[in-house]
Amino acid sequence: MSPAARFKAKLAANETTLLLNPDYPSPGLVEFCGSLGADAVMIDCEQGSAGLEVLEDMARAARLAGIASVVRVPSPEPWTIERHMFRGVDGIVIPRLDTAAQVRRAVEDIRYCFPKAFEQKVVIIQVESASAVAELDGFLEVPGIDCLFIGGVDLAKSAGFAGDYTGPEMVRTIEETTARIRRAGKPTGMMVKPHDIEAWKARGPSMLYAHVNDFLVMGAKDWRARAGI
Repeated sequence: MSPAARFKAKLAANETTLLLNPDYPSPGLVEFCGSLGADAVMIDCEQGSAGLEVLEDMARAARLAGIASVVRVPSPEPWTIERHMFRGVDGIVIPRLDTAAQVRRAVEDIRYCFPKAFEQKVVIIQVESASAVAELDGFLEVPGIDCLFIGGVDLAKSAGFAGDYTGPEMVRTIEETTARIRRAGKPTGMMVKPHDIEAWKARGPSMLYAHVNDFLVMGAKDWRARAGI
């Protein structure tokens, strides 16, 4: 079974998965992420610094390490999806979708890129605005989506909380959104930090998204404690 197929199967079964952002445009780091227990790496071309040339090399490194690679595109336009998907990645994370019609079009654009191999690609749709939550039922009706990934920071920003998703109202919104997604038989994802992994996992998300920078901080903290410095 290919890394992408394993990742898709674990998502479909609502098994806990780790989607790891390597944070740096480094194929070598992506390869090393394969030894850290990641199911997939998310190469961030929306908020990160990776360009198209290094994207290809990072996707190759993921294949070498035996893990799946997905790219987060900067925007959902058809040409953006095509240009990034043709770089050898196993799948895509699509942000900035506010309506079900936009989701449907984005999935159709991926299918256009890979008419014979669409089912082999990982398709992750972000839910990161109040409009997206309002249209969630329409999102859930679109076939071909492997996971709906709740973007807590942007969702809180759109709700007027300046990106703070830890307050009671936002926590309740995320819990309700997660429950709606799970009731529809779809897995959901959420960004987790070292201090809140258990709390968010308990609320239902099965795809846990993390940054390699947090791994470094956790490792450095442990190292310093062991060294007594």
